[in-house]
Amino acid sequence: MDDGDNDSTRFLSYLVTAVQTLALSQGEGIAPTVGAGMLAALQSSQPPSIESILTTLLNEIAAISGNFVLVLDDYHAIVSKSVDQILTFLIEHLPPQMHLVIATREDPSLPLARLRARGQLTELRAADLRFTSSEAADFLNQVMELNLSAEEITALETR
Repeated sequence: MDDGDNDSTRFLSYLVTAVQTLALSQGEGIAPTVGAGMLAALQSSQPPSIESILTTLLNEIAAISGNFVLVLDDYHAIVSKSVDQILTFLIEHLPPQMHLVIATREDPSLPLARLRARGQLTELRAADLRFTSSEAADFLNQVMELNLSAEEITALETR
């Protein structure tokens, strides 16, 4: 994602296009119709409410068979409350076969506490991805073939 995705119309258009691409890749017969009316409605002089657009999209997504994952990378670029509201509505009404991954450098303005409390949120933070001392030694010495001493590995870890 980038700064331009803070525009809710653009964000919704990209969301619809992503779902269309997914439906097409899964061989769904509904692919050309998913979101087709929504894209036109978004461009009209009096577009329907975001909630009605998302409800229509979610109903069309529910018709897609099989599990799938939508990945939103670099969500930290989003500062728009309207995009956060769109995503919150989407999260709260996700069909069971749809899973959402949000990659970001900072906590997004989404109802994370509520999602945690419901058991609907799995978080991977920087600390979860960090090598242990043993893993760092194995990687640096076995994979990278650097043959570093324990002191050198410790010095690298503290950086």
